[in-house]
Amino acid sequence: MSRHGIVSWYPSTLARAVVPPSFLCLCLAAGMLRATPAVAATTLTVDLATTLGPVAHAASGALYGVTETLPADVTTLIAPLHPKMFTNPAADIQQPIGDAIVVAGRVAPTGAQVTIRLADWFKGFYTFTSMTDWFDKIGQTVTRKKTAGLTNIYAYEIWNEPNGTYASSNPLSFNEFWRQTFAQLRQLDPGVKITGPSLSYYNESVLKDFLSFCKTNSCLPDIVGWHELGGGNLTGTLQAYRALEKQLGIGPLPISINEYSGAGHIDVEGQPGASAPLIAKFERFGVDSACISFWDVGHPGRLGSLLATNTDPNGGWWFYKWYGDMTGTMVSTTPPTPTSATALDGFANLDATGGTASVLLGGVNDGTIQVIVKGFKAAPSFAGTVHAVVEHTPFVNRTTAVKATDTLQTADLAIANDQVTVSIANANATDGYRLKLSSQGGGTGGTGGGTGTGGVTGTGGATRADAGADARDTSAGTGGSGGGPGTGGRNGTGGSTVADASTDARDGAALGGSGGAGGVANAGGTSGQTGGAPASGGGNGGSGGAPAGGGAGGARTGVGGSASGGASSATGSSHGGSTSTAGESSSAGCTCLIGRPSASPAALVFCMLLLAWCRTQRRRNGRDPFRRCSSSSTSATSSSSA
Repeated sequence: MSRHGIVSWYPSTLARAVVPPSFLCLCLAAGMLRATPAVAATTLTVDLATTLGPVAHAASGALYGVTETLPADVTTLIAPLHPKMFTNPAADIQQPIGDAIVVAGRVAPTGAQVTIRLADWFKGFYTFTSMTDWFDKIGQTVTRKKTAGLTNIYAYEIWNEPNGTYASSNPLSFNEFWRQTFAQLRQLDPGVKITGPSLSYYNESVLKDFLSFCKTNSCLPDIVGWHELGGGNLTGTLQAYRALEKQLGIGPLPISINEYSGAGHIDVEGQPGASAPLIAKFERFGVDSACISFWDVGHPGRLGSLLATNTDPNGGWWFYKWYGDMTGTMVSTTPPTPTSATALDGFANLDATGGTASVLLGGVNDGTIQVIVKGFKAAPSFAGTVHAVVEHTPFVNRTTAVKATDTLQTADLAIANDQVTVSIANANATDGYRLKLSSQGGGTGGTGGGTGTGGVTGTGGATRADAGADARDTSAGTGGSGGGPGTGGRNGTGGSTVADASTDARDGAALGGSGGAGGVANAGGTSGQTGGAPASGGGNGGSGGAPAGGGAGGARTGVGGSASGGASSATGSSHGGSTSTAGESSSAGCTCLIGRPSASPAALVFCMLLLAWCRTQRRRNGRDPFRRCSSSSTSATSSSSA
């Protein structure tokens, strides 16, 4: 069992499963069952009603992450990420591999674009020659691009990190060098955008001087860019830049963060826990594109350290694959610490047409993450109930391969007060997590219980099968078979078996015959309308399968969700046997998760002594005090049902 899970525990669930009520009360009094202690939770809030814009996978690219030959399997390793943009060298000189023209052709089928880093024509960082030589090199690049017939060039990047690599000894100031190069590119290839200045970090004074010059000289970049590699206050930086634009009377310009990583650089490159807080802020503030950095210089072509080898993904790849799975519209998220580049953060999407939503999250947390998703009124396809799946991708380091992700839990959740809440326990700061919500349950809608076909002689007592189909319950007397089982799923007319209903689902019994599973209790989902038509034929049989209890309830399995508090109802009235219920009601709410209660040593000793006393009483009285209590409780249930 995974070390992660949704946290919450209901004593009533255990009571239904293993002990009669009287015994449960005694054990509770003795302290045998202890609820999970309350722990601090790091909370991320998602608002489906507040949209940010279309899903574009803005931050899924990488610097030198694709080369002429790597990754070799474009379809399997690159395409699932749906990358927005890669940054590659104009020629294999400063970087000996990764020619942008070749790479653009390789990734074109995936929909990815490529930024051409023109400065990589020069050796080192960077040995400038002359403007004549520079213009010749630019001309070669443009000619090759046109000859290749490429239409997926994101931009020409004129220079890289000029605040540290453009030498003061060069014949022109950087701003004048930019102006002349900008004009040359506009003349040679006017249809392609130009990006810059690509500072090594956000330096507002340098950027202000540059943009002021560009505004005056009509050479503003089409896409403004800088790098984020230091783990600073990215929220503050992006807000400050937009304020600067207003001050200068320009923009808003698209932003490209064409190199990003956590402050740990190579140790956290591609790590979900380090990437999630950064991607979340890129999405929140509308960054147009972003590329994972290139600290692992010995391994170009690994998608920004998302591959453990040239052919095997690591845990980071799966996180970015989840990112690639997103469709529809990005929606608002609110983290606990918006200004932190390392604290828990996440980003989310809503596909209203497909009836799905997902939340990707990671970062430093308290060990328990609480995700609140609200705004379901903007997504009517969920219709009061959502199916939730919590997944996890581990990250040991960039060279450890991960073959698949883990599913921590699944369940159907009732929407209460326009929201649901999911809690993830035992979370850490390095791994990645996904909460996926859909309007579909664990299967297709049930078809409802069929008409009973006669009767079989009951043998007394009820025998329960755990599966959601064909639970066989009999009691004394003859009777018709109960309504046939629903075929599973949610919103069926015969009750649905959803979200791991195979785990201890309580099936309603048709009394006095072989009962159908009509009105199967589900795990927090909605029950069917009718459990099946009455049995035809039979002697002292019970009704073939009474309506299942309205509302959700019943089964033990639940992920972070709550069943809406529908009351339980008996599957049939008693005619020679006791009834069993279709599912007990549970209170409305949002967070439900099964945990295993712990027992103290003293309580265990007490219970052993209690059991010994009960055996003595049974021998003395010739009867089972527990059965008497249980029968009494059952009779009360039958009476109330009647």
